[in-house]
Amino acid sequence: MISHISQIGVYVSDQDEALRFYTEKLGFEVRELQEGSGFKWIEVAPPGAQTTISLATKDFPVGEKSKVGRYTDIAFETEDIQAMYETYRERGVRFTKEPELQPYGKWFAAFLDQDGNEFFVFQPER
Repeated sequence: MISHISQIGVYVSDQDEALRFYTEKLGFEVRELQEGSGFKWIEVAPPGAQTTISLATKDFPVGEKSKVGRYTDIAFETEDIQAMYETYRERGVRFTKEPELQPYGKWFAAFLDQDGNEFFVFQPER
């Protein structure tokens, strides 16, 4: 039986630039960083998270340039969306949607990474 989601991929144009964005602006941890023969494998994750995000380029076997700068279908959760929004905004993260309480009872916001990949953040209603 499957126990959990191990990793998800996000396509980026420059892995080094993406690594700086995810660690410096979002505060993620580096979980894996391997280089060799013109190939680099990077996995990052929020502190304590089980699932990692692999920062892939169009040169990966299943990648293509058109996957960079897209809606990712990835949603994060936070305990305090307003504090997260203020912190990330001060760090230069671009938001496409400011925090707003949704009719279904969760707070919602959306932001872009350095390549324009879009992510959602939810906070359960308090």
